[in-house]
Amino acid sequence: MTNSDVFVCGCQGSGETIDKALKNVSVEGVRFVSAQRACRDGIATVLDSKNRSSGARCFVGCTQEQAVFESVSEVSSNSQVIEFVNLRGLLRGQPAGQKQADVAAAMAALAAYETEFNVEPVPAVLFKSQGRVAVVSQGDKQLHHAQTLANNLTVDLLVADAGGVVLPAKRDLNVLALSVDSIEGYLGAFTLSTRKTNPVDMEMCTRCGACVDACPTKSISKDSFAIDLNSCDQSGACIKACGDFKAISFSDMAAVITREYDMVIDCTMPGLFADRQAPLGYWHVGDSDQLLLEAMLDAVQTVGEFEKPKFFDYKPGICAHSRSNKDGCSNCIDACSTKAIKSAGEKIEVNPHLCLGCGACTTVCPTGAIQFALSPATAQGRAIKTAGKAFRANHGKKLELVFHGPDLEHNWLESARNMATLNSGNSARSDFSLLPIELNHSASVGPDLWLSALAFGADRITILQSAVEAGHYGRPLGAQVDWVNALLEAMGLQRRVRLLTIEQTGQLFEPSDLAASGVEPASFELSSNKRTRMEFAVDHLAEHAQKHAGLSFAEPIALPVASPFGAVLVNKDKCTLCMSCTSACPASALIDNPEMPQLRFIERNCVQCGLCVETCPENAMQLVPQLLLGPAAREKRVLNESQPFHCISCGKAFGTKHMIENMFAKLSQHSMFERNANRLKMCADCRVTDMYSAKDEMTIFEVKK
Repeated sequence: MTNSDVFVCGCQGSGETIDKALKNVSVEGVRFVSAQRACRDGIATVLDSKNRSSGARCFVGCTQEQAVFESVSEVSSNSQVIEFVNLRGLLRGQPAGQKQADVAAAMAALAAYETEFNVEPVPAVLFKSQGRVAVVSQGDKQLHHAQTLANNLTVDLLVADAGGVVLPAKRDLNVLALSVDSIEGYLGAFTLSTRKTNPVDMEMCTRCGACVDACPTKSISKDSFAIDLNSCDQSGACIKACGDFKAISFSDMAAVITREYDMVIDCTMPGLFADRQAPLGYWHVGDSDQLLLEAMLDAVQTVGEFEKPKFFDYKPGICAHSRSNKDGCSNCIDACSTKAIKSAGEKIEVNPHLCLGCGACTTVCPTGAIQFALSPATAQGRAIKTAGKAFRANHGKKLELVFHGPDLEHNWLESARNMATLNSGNSARSDFSLLPIELNHSASVGPDLWLSALAFGADRITILQSAVEAGHYGRPLGAQVDWVNALLEAMGLQRRVRLLTIEQTGQLFEPSDLAASGVEPASFELSSNKRTRMEFAVDHLAEHAQKHAGLSFAEPIALPVASPFGAVLVNKDKCTLCMSCTSACPASALIDNPEMPQLRFIERNCVQCGLCVETCPENAMQLVPQLLLGPAAREKRVLNESQPFHCISCGKAFGTKHMIENMFAKLSQHSMFERNANRLKMCADCRVTDMYSAKDEMTIFEVKK
């Protein structure tokens, strides 16, 4: 691992406590340096190159004053990049009653994780915004704010009900009587489908008032130029008065008008993106003036070119989405909360501009065709492995990894502990040492990393979700947690993975009867292939179960439906060995035998995508979620076989006995074959020869006109 210097900073008396906790801590490749009041007068201690090891990464052991270090380092001539590890927050957030050795071991684990974790840059996705903003509103309440925003940007106020609007004298923005049917797009490329709610087109209207004076029913407002359709007689007087400006039309009220914008501020309820997570460049503010002002400030600063990471890598060659217009796996499409993923024939298509980097698609993908690129599982796993090693080397007893997103305050663990203590009336006394691991999103890691972490010596995994994350990803993530726990229970390891929301953080500090797993930490390196990662981790955990619990795993382990492992059952009475399933299988789990009519199966390869079930013309196949351990999972086993059928004329093998018998039973009474049913038992060549040699049959050439 890369050598690192960690400057230990303390305030309000915590410095002495941290120094005491780290006194006997040893982490390979890490040097702890005391730097009291480092965020104030002691900041020179961190910046001075004399205090750092040559070529080492530089960390500060507190995140509270991160902005101070970043601002000072920007103006400093020192080019050293300063990184941060929240040792102070971890110390204050450990369950009460923890022994000093366990607290120190947790700090060692966090230092090891942060100093080991390092990823390469990923490609960027470009956005271009020219400052064209649509403010979508039901009425005129937002008119004043839209005018203010128009001082800096090009603004259209789209008002569904324009009747009460008093148009401003200065035409510094367009006030358009339009309702929005739907919206698509992202920052710099929004497309709104709208319909007119007023026959007067305010982009064409000069506000001369001729239509108001000409209207015989006085249905046109002089303030908004909105026409009251309930009283309007549609005599056409207003259209005639408007003349060549052609700003009034009743005939196109139902027409869909497409409009394009760079940004959208949505003041309607429940919002134009109520069915999904909104993309960049869209703000839903509802009826809130505060949210509207914040959105306006953001919009003013969102003009120009912007970049975000391309969060995913996609390998279409192993995607199990579709084959030959048959639907297979759609896990990623179902899990994507931004609708960035859609079907594209046999593959999927991901819009990188809509993708917000939750990583849920990679978590639920059974093959690893789509993987999270920003912080790959290989880098995460390597850092977790190093953290576990440091935890044990410093005599830690029970380690719980807490995966969470980036939207928590820096001292969230301490706040959660204090709240748990307040709610219970007692000190929070869990005997697990907690190791928080910040992710780009709580859904960005899945079963491959959870199982690998347990194989590396972690005793429990907790995924902590915010309310927004739980709302969009609770179900798909929960399904993955269920099958992993079913597997662990079958191995005698109990349920060791759990999914909590922010409101349930108190459970991190509750006593538990879950013992340490006792798993001897694995030494394997994580593969870049998701299936291989899971296989290595499962094999290691199974080996532990066999050695310490006496389990044999002679029979497959039954798993829930969401499992990416399983078998295929074949109804031999229905199966004709047409082999359609073998060509449909994306993982080479179903294969034929070129030597004889056999359908064979390699269970290790099966991803339970269901393409074989959908493709089978005889409805003879059924998925069985399970996990078969040991060499048998890698062996080719026969699901169905038949004797080859030989042509009754030339003796050449041209099908299976079962297939020909089924065909004969179904077609022999058909009018085409009732006198020559034996042709069904002939190969193609002999069938044609027999047809032309028959004396009692009329050919098409003999039919008279």
